[in-house]
Amino acid sequence: MNQHFYTQSRTFIHSDKMEFWIFVALFVAVIYLLNQYFFSYWSKREIPYKEPRFIVGEFGSVALATKPFGLIFQDFYEKFKEHKILGIYLSYRPALVVNDPVIIQEIIIKNFNSFHDRNLPVDEETNPLSAHLFTLCGQKWRDLRVKLSPTFTSGKLKGMYPTIRDCGQVLQDYIGKEVKNGNNVFDIRDLLARFTTNVISSVAFGIENDCINDRENIFRKIGIKIFKPSLKRSIMRAFTFFLPNIFGFLREKLNIKIKITPEEIESFFMSVVQQTIEHRERNKDFERKDFMQLLIQLKNQGFISADKDDDDNTVDNEISTNKKIDTKKLTFNDVVAQAFLFFIAGFETSSSTSNFCLLELCKNPEIQKKVQEEIDEVMKASNSKELTYEMLGKMKYLDCCIDEALRKYPIVPVIFRECTKDHTFSGTNWTIEKGTQIFIPILAIQRDPEVYDNPMEFVPERFIDSPNGNGKSEGLYYMPFGDGPRNCIGARMGKLQTKLGLAMILSKFSFELADKSLMDNEIKFEKRQFVLGPEENIMLKVRARESC
Repeated sequence: MNQHFYTQSRTFIHSDKMEFWIFVALFVAVIYLLNQYFFSYWSKREIPYKEPRFIVGEFGSVALATKPFGLIFQDFYEKFKEHKILGIYLSYRPALVVNDPVIIQEIIIKNFNSFHDRNLPVDEETNPLSAHLFTLCGQKWRDLRVKLSPTFTSGKLKGMYPTIRDCGQVLQDYIGKEVKNGNNVFDIRDLLARFTTNVISSVAFGIENDCINDRENIFRKIGIKIFKPSLKRSIMRAFTFFLPNIFGFLREKLNIKIKITPEEIESFFMSVVQQTIEHRERNKDFERKDFMQLLIQLKNQGFISADKDDDDNTVDNEISTNKKIDTKKLTFNDVVAQAFLFFIAGFETSSSTSNFCLLELCKNPEIQKKVQEEIDEVMKASNSKELTYEMLGKMKYLDCCIDEALRKYPIVPVIFRECTKDHTFSGTNWTIEKGTQIFIPILAIQRDPEVYDNPMEFVPERFIDSPNGNGKSEGLYYMPFGDGPRNCIGARMGKLQTKLGLAMILSKFSFELADKSLMDNEIKFEKRQFVLGPEENIMLKVRARESC
């Protein structure tokens, strides 16, 4: 009997093992067939593609931040540059990398109506700060873009200029005080971030701050938390940018709501904006020429009034004369979302641009001297010790230095779009489907020796009388602020605060690298940030100029 039971048991176990291995074999076969099916997408369309990794494609390297974001796409560009377009896979989702400046121009400008969205997750209920100009799609984006365009006209920027200049004066005084006290080595990235945080908090929220002298300032702490690198945030950002439909599926099909912005950050911006609006609406006589005042206009009247100093107020005219333009008033949440975008887009990008520009001026002291001579000449000719808006506009060589810094170090190293309807590229038989995500590797193109001679050299003269740096390619290849109808709406503001900050400190001080090894070596970039930033802090020695 025992022998019989033993034999039955072995038969039962053997049968279980057989079923298990049959299941495993079937599972592997299904995965293999699915892999073959999904990863044949680009080959069926006769579009060149990068051979994908099993199941994950290129999503794993992006999510785990194995390299800085811009360098991942630079690798694609350099290995497959002979192909005008390159198919890749983000897990099983096909995406397209566009290497050719002519096709880029078609996407960004000529056929913008086929590529006007970014397809980022927007959930106004769970993530009220997500419904801003950068993420919105279709008609919602267009209506908001029309409303916000008058915010950054020359007249509006002139109105904001005194506030920005005051922040620059605080920066200049702080450096002077520290140098006088014998503290002449600065973490310049941190210092410039504190300056731009001062500017943005003052201009966007109308709150006088001193992040430069007060390292514990709440705006500076919030800014650090927003951009603090971590593996968790890298993975969340990867899903947000590359697999946004997952958020929609979880929310709509499974009723799972994911908080993208931490509660602390969301509550801070909600509270600050609410207090600012309540204060200004209680004090009707109070009016300040800043971004918040313009948002309050959009909240109360649905459009921004034109300034007499505006030289480009066509959008205001269109709103006032064309009834088809949406003049619906912004909600409170709309106002907070735009203020949040202005904060995150304003301080980090401008401070990084200033940081990279100063780095190159230290590596090229003859260029730094030339910039300082231009500043001296403009100020002497104006017979003014106070830097005015008009004086800043005359500093053309400084403009060239900033443009060249943005060429070599584009702060947003990759532009992305979504195909909004099936599209065949001009002069080709390549057709891409609606919903295809598109990536444009700006960093790679702007460092391509076939586009710019000696691209790793810092040569501001490229931009003398040339908005694109005298590149050798046709099409669109210089895009530090994007281009076309969906370019960066705050580009003017960003360049203004960058230029003013640099002009004020270079007029009084000279800079050199504390670590001389950086003179001959390129810096490494932070892996876990979408924007381009140095991996290590850049320390600069500062000395007061003898003539000052």
